[in-house]
Amino acid sequence: MLWSLLLFIITISILVTVHEFGHFLVARLCGVQVECFSIGFGKKLWSHKFSSGTELVIAMIPLGGYVRMLDGRATTLSIDDEKFAFNNKKIWQRALIIFAGPFANFLLAVIIYWIIFLLGVMTYPVQIKETLPGTPVATVKVPAGAELKTINNINIESWNDVNLALISVMGQNSVTFSYIENAGSNDQKEVKKTVDISNWHFDIEKQSAITTFGFVPKTLEIYPIISKIVSGSAAESAGLQIGDKIISYNNHPYIDWNDFSATIKKAEAMTLKVKRNNQEIYLTLVPIVQANGEGIAGIYPTSNAIVKQYGFLEGFGKGLGQTVLTTQLTVRSLYQLVTGVIGLKHLSGPITIAKSAGQTASYGFTPYLYFLAFISISLGVINLVPLPMLDGGHLIFLFCEKVKGRALSDKTQERFYRIGFVLLMVIMGIALFNDVLRL
Repeated sequence: MLWSLLLFIITISILVTVHEFGHFLVARLCGVQVECFSIGFGKKLWSHKFSSGTELVIAMIPLGGYVRMLDGRATTLSIDDEKFAFNNKKIWQRALIIFAGPFANFLLAVIIYWIIFLLGVMTYPVQIKETLPGTPVATVKVPAGAELKTINNINIESWNDVNLALISVMGQNSVTFSYIENAGSNDQKEVKKTVDISNWHFDIEKQSAITTFGFVPKTLEIYPIISKIVSGSAAESAGLQIGDKIISYNNHPYIDWNDFSATIKKAEAMTLKVKRNNQEIYLTLVPIVQANGEGIAGIYPTSNAIVKQYGFLEGFGKGLGQTVLTTQLTVRSLYQLVTGVIGLKHLSGPITIAKSAGQTASYGFTPYLYFLAFISISLGVINLVPLPMLDGGHLIFLFCEKVKGRALSDKTQERFYRIGFVLLMVIMGIALFNDVLRL
């Protein structure tokens, strides 16, 4: 709980700071005086006023933030200050300032994905082990071992891509996917199939889009051959070497890597039988006990996965493409929520986000980066929803001002703000209720 709470605070602080910095930067470029840049709400914990007149504030409640700009609608301005006020800037300048917040979140996602692709991503063929009877894909013949390439023109590189792509087509009448038949052979060919999904429905909270559609993934193949040994690890102390093949442990024949890993986590001394240079030898492995009480050996197996690293420019292109794809799928999911294809029970609030932050971080740095990029995109999309109090609502007000030739009256805007506030409170209430039910 504490770990999840800490990660949630860190996550929200990063996203809010980036979002508000987008507003701040473009406001300053447009010549608007920024009076306060606050990270968090409530009582000031720390503040510093710069020579530009902007006060940077760290506040007590780290669940948001704001940028307060000089505005003639909120305070009386001197003649000299009028040119620095937000409300006196041209419509296109105000629109840029408002849009800059969500744009900063999208840009952050691009940078995060860019970093991920520079570090390297583990990939393995997205192959189908079999198809399930009575499912949509069972209406067409897909051979075992087929390698998925696209779903509705979305390029597939992982089973996570498959899951997101299938969720995005919920509510449509059909879906088209392509796969490679006889992958790796001389007679391989790409095949396209269209499947009727007009009657395909599932609960995204309890069911998998992949299995309900009918795909059974061919899992990552892991071989009991050591590919890497961590320096200073228990494996190195035991005398294990790269290329050793594990035959048995504690007199039990090797079953699979999960069972072997579970035995290591017991943090008890193990007798290993390994094959090295066509000879079988016995070694004693004493796992190092971690803070959580589990043992760790410091070895990596061989698998059919590869770690692919991208160059500087190629990685940026991949990061941009991944951001665009995730944004499209997020918008599609939001549309499905509004139209009722996805029920309101699937709305998630801060508790679910906190749990997800803790879980992904426990899996490693890269999974947490994926999560951070996804939440950043979600924040950007949600802020562009045309509801008063959100950036999208402010953009709608500016559009009305452009069409009418004058701004909406303060009274009219106040009414819309009240409606928007009520709607947001209802949505947040539903999300929190769903979070509690998931506990």
